[in-house]
Amino acid sequence: GKEAGGQLVDQRFCPRIVEGELRYNLVKDALVGIIHKKPKEGGISAVGGTGSIYTYYGPEEAKFANLTKGFLEGDLAKIMPALDLAEEPVPLWWTTDFILASPEGTPAEEEKWIVGEFNCSCVGISKCLPAYCTVAKPDASFFDIPVKDLM
Repeated sequence: GKEAGGQLVDQRFCPRIVEGELRYNLVKDALVGIIHKKPKEGGISAVGGTGSIYTYYGPEEAKFANLTKGFLEGDLAKIMPALDLAEEPVPLWWTTDFILASPEGTPAEEEKWIVGEFNCSCVGISKCLPAYCTVAKPDASFFDIPVKDLM
């Protein structure tokens, strides 16, 4: 419970999760990339290995300019104080996943996004998944990542 330092957030279901979520990859307070993680048809989870589709964008992507500006210039400074960690810096490498919460047809400049997850304990780099060791690939390594994904 809370007395032991745990936290639980009761969050409403966002039906537009079926359209995917945006993962903002950050190094300290700098956005370094955006991934649109879309679940496979009929799903609601875009976890790697489930048939989901990942589309990669740079940090300046115009499609997400309103969300990016609001997050980086407004909300980012409020995160650590809201967690009662005002004296701590944001993590070195972390992600924020956003789910679109506005009704369909909402103009882009009026869209509302909800944070579905902050992650700083097991941040993965999706393009590096070929280097992930599995039972089928126990000797996977950095050299299994396609060169195009290293650039």
